[in-house]
Amino acid sequence: MRMIHSKNCIESYLGEWLECMNVIARAKGKPSSGLTIPQPVQSLMRHELNLCLMIELFDEHLTRFERSLNGEKADCDFDAYFKATAFLDAIYLFSRMLLDCAVGIVRHRDLDKSEKGREFPKSFDDMYKKSVKGELPDKLNTVFSECKTWFPELKDRRDAIVHEYETYFIAFGQDSKGEKTAQQFSPLRNTQAMSNEDLRSYIGMVMAGYQSFVDRLLDYWDEMFRSWYGMSSSRNSTILAGRRGNILWWAYRYGRYRNDNLLISES
Repeated sequence: MRMIHSKNCIESYLGEWLECMNVIARAKGKPSSGLTIPQPVQSLMRHELNLCLMIELFDEHLTRFERSLNGEKADCDFDAYFKATAFLDAIYLFSRMLLDCAVGIVRHRDLDKSEKGREFPKSFDDMYKKSVKGELPDKLNTVFSECKTWFPELKDRRDAIVHEYETYFIAFGQDSKGEKTAQQFSPLRNTQAMSNEDLRSYIGMVMAGYQSFVDRLLDYWDEMFRSWYGMSSSRNSTILAGRRGNILWWAYRYGRYRNDNLLISES
């Protein structure tokens, strides 16, 4: 069983923040703040779980098909192939849904004291565009603008599926070391498979980008909460076991994500 310990988890961070609000209320002789988990947080928790499942199923069926190509089965396992393509599409879709939920959390009225009366966009794409133009509060600009290395490509792939009738396929090639790689290609655009891309590495890069975004967002909230309330979250470690840790595991294994607050163990 793989166990991932991380201090940079939105769900746990905001749980601690809600408890801090109760501590402040009691210290002032007031009733408990009565804050509940905001709906965008509940939605993000659901979509993180959904994405973890899609990643697991994609890898499971892609691996099955790869093994049939290697001669471990008498015939190619085309059932596994088509399931892998379906779960690949699902990864793109759920990733965008997850990012929009993260924006919903940023916009939530109980988490935003500095910008009262200011409306932020609802979509991650619009927040990203505003950050590139420097139209968000200064420190929030950086949280979003540094997603430029991975978000635009993810957006294009998801939009092609949703708006342009794209049907991505998976091809196989070799990298510079002679290792077999799974590559995406587009019949819509009549393009060749990306010879320098491995789909596991690409998905890992997206997961690493998402987790790095979370890291920056929590650092931003730390600073904001200190200025607003004179206190910040203690950042207790969260344990993610098995499937629940797939986002961080793929970020680490395939996306080269590293953080001092991350510990991975297997038994």
